[in-house]
Amino acid sequence: MKKGLALLLCVMMCLSTAVFAGGVKDGAGSVKDAHVFMFKSTGNTFGTLMYQGFETHMKNVGEKCVEKSPADTTVAAQVQMIKELINQGIKSLTISVNGDEGFDEVIALAKQKGIKVISVDSALKAAQREGHVIPASQQEVGQTLIQAAVCIKLGVPYPKDGNMKKAAAQALANYNGKPINLGILSAGVTTTVQNNWIAAMEVELKDPIYKGKVNPVLDKKYGDDDLPKSTTQANAFVAENKVDVIISPTTVGMMAAGEVLKASKSPIKLTGLGLPSEMKAYMPASASDDEFASVCPYMFLWDVIDLGYTAAVVVDSLCKGTYKASVGSELKVPAYGEYSDRVMKTISDPDAPGGTLISVGAPYSFQKANMSVWIKRL
Repeated sequence: MKKGLALLLCVMMCLSTAVFAGGVKDGAGSVKDAHVFMFKSTGNTFGTLMYQGFETHMKNVGEKCVEKSPADTTVAAQVQMIKELINQGIKSLTISVNGDEGFDEVIALAKQKGIKVISVDSALKAAQREGHVIPASQQEVGQTLIQAAVCIKLGVPYPKDGNMKKAAAQALANYNGKPINLGILSAGVTTTVQNNWIAAMEVELKDPIYKGKVNPVLDKKYGDDDLPKSTTQANAFVAENKVDVIISPTTVGMMAAGEVLKASKSPIKLTGLGLPSEMKAYMPASASDDEFASVCPYMFLWDVIDLGYTAAVVVDSLCKGTYKASVGSELKVPAYGEYSDRVMKTISDPDAPGGTLISVGAPYSFQKANMSVWIKRL
């Protein structure tokens, strides 16, 4: 809970403080010698919050930064924008990619120009990046979302001790009904980070506690992180009526599914990775509420702002030569908000031989005990 409290205080401070003084808003001013942050597309709250943290660090150390993201959630759109930025003489690129193929040529060109390149949240290939920053391990995310979906189907409130695995195991031990069917409403078919989480979900479902009680085959649909497309896919889940719970590992999918399930009064429940401010109409609002009267009894995320802040520290330190993203090397993350000075260890990437990772923190739950606070903050 200490991590949760620190997360809360940090977000409260960051969201209540104007942090744009040290950066350049998208489309404004020169980007020469700037640290560029590029998300999958413009208008995504997740990306906007990450950039707040990114800019906070750059402002603190007197570095120029800018957010540059394409309108379309495609690799081609990101590649075209990167080419333009390289020609304008940027200092570094921090990117959350729309897919793991198609960047070889443009990233090679960036490196030839001496531009430092890292990825955050959704990864470039190991050979293309100098480091990668993740919010939590893919195993933690996948395990948590499967356990939560099972508990929600079986009417288990979010456990006070936060031990989702224990709660799921106990509930399944006493369950003798039909196999539980789970659906996935994700981003694009090629979106790296969501696909890694889904793969981790499939691994979790191989645990003996689920055998014969939860269908190991996930019903997957993709909305391309586009609200209309995601809404269409959520409607398809309702029309087919084959799943008990939808898991959406993307904030856009969460909003779309929440609205569709609420409007249709479907018995299908929802969990995933969402922002409290966007999900308040589909979740319990206070500790006295019956969470199972809501479409989404509980969901998860992490400190999105800190994710961007840490990514900024990584790329800034690489540029200054004070950090090498090699296995075992330490990253010193300066104090800000309610966070004290931290030292993060660099680990190997189990899914990308030769690649390394910096992991910021584990999934954090949003549920009836804390939603009244979080809907005002994130």
